[in-house]
Amino acid sequence: MTNAAKQKFDISKIDYLLVFCVLLLLIIGASMVYSASSFRAEKEFGDSAHFFKNHLARVFIGLLLMGVLTVVNYRKCLGLSPIIMAGSIILLLLLFTHAPFVITRNEASRWLRLGFFTFQPSDFARYGLILILARLLYQNREELEEWKGFLKYIAFVFIIVGMVALEKDFGTAMLITLIAFCMFFFAEVKMGFLLSIGLSIVTVGLLYIKKNGYMLQRILSFFDVMLNKNLTDYQIRQSIISFNIGGLFGQGIGDSRQKYMFLPEPHKDFIFSVIGEELGLLGCIGVLLLFFMIIYRGMRIAKTAPDGYGRLLAGGITVCIGIYAFFNAAITMVLLPTTGIPMPFISYGGSAMVTHLAAVGILLNISSQSNAAFMNYPNRTVYKDRIKRLTLSFSGASGSTRYAKTEPASKYRIIR
Repeated sequence: MTNAAKQKFDISKIDYLLVFCVLLLLIIGASMVYSASSFRAEKEFGDSAHFFKNHLARVFIGLLLMGVLTVVNYRKCLGLSPIIMAGSIILLLLLFTHAPFVITRNEASRWLRLGFFTFQPSDFARYGLILILARLLYQNREELEEWKGFLKYIAFVFIIVGMVALEKDFGTAMLITLIAFCMFFFAEVKMGFLLSIGLSIVTVGLLYIKKNGYMLQRILSFFDVMLNKNLTDYQIRQSIISFNIGGLFGQGIGDSRQKYMFLPEPHKDFIFSVIGEELGLLGCIGVLLLFFMIIYRGMRIAKTAPDGYGRLLAGGITVCIGIYAFFNAAITMVLLPTTGIPMPFISYGGSAMVTHLAAVGILLNISSQSNAAFMNYPNRTVYKDRIKRLTLSFSGASGSTRYAKTEPASKYRIIR
């Protein structure tokens, strides 16, 4: 057993700034979900808090999992990664059976219903893929030096991505591909390999978009807006209106006008538009800054992880959260074509919320085993000692210049 494997959970090393950012986003998300969904919930269910209650229940489940995975050694999750990945593949295959528990919306079969719980198997598959890649890429690093070994892992990724794409969920398939490529980059795969496969993927993606007319129409509508300023797409037009109404400071929480059945899915994929309308440009910047901080802390955790498994796993989780957050924001601001991408910790949703929070728990466990100095926060005694030394350095002095002893004991500095 390696020294890294012997390391234990240390609550004093947990990245509490990461915890704070996630919790703050959850609070913002809950308030926005209630504001954005209250009118629709009252109209459809006679209860303005219907979606809000469901959202809080899923947040609660996610926080429980986050707490459990924070104290469970992340290497156990890596050990279970083949089982998790196999389960995800089975769930994805079930979507093609058209069984009674498979839910189809807008000609897309992406959801499974088990009792009162509805979820997307792709949400579990993306983190299952991150877990298995972190294990395989580190254990078999030498295989990545040759085309044969590299293509073996690329084929494995394509199996997952292909099944998601066949569910007509091209946006999720594209993001899973980006996450996988980032993990290959973290594993130091040759850039020539990545560029060659990347060009092939772009070609296949364009052919897939051409074959599916509704996807092609979304792309054309996006370029029509960018080049001709022609707001023919209803979703794009309503999203832009939301941001224009919000201005710099916003209309205030609860005062959105677009949520009154103008903006499609205001509590889901387009919740960032509601944030722009109610909290304004400053509110949007604040939310994005919180995600920037999560990415920064996540990458620091990856950099200082106790082993290669932790580095790849932390890097994959951080990239996943960051990509989903900024793609969602870019889509609502018409910087990318429209596709169904929820914003982590903020959008209404079941499996996406639960899996993102569970992944944060794994990230926190990796941080708890880090040896990095930035993870250790000074306690009260340390601060008292610093104040005491500072007081002594300015006391009992004579003249305009004196020498004060500081740490280490052999060093002195001049205080004027």
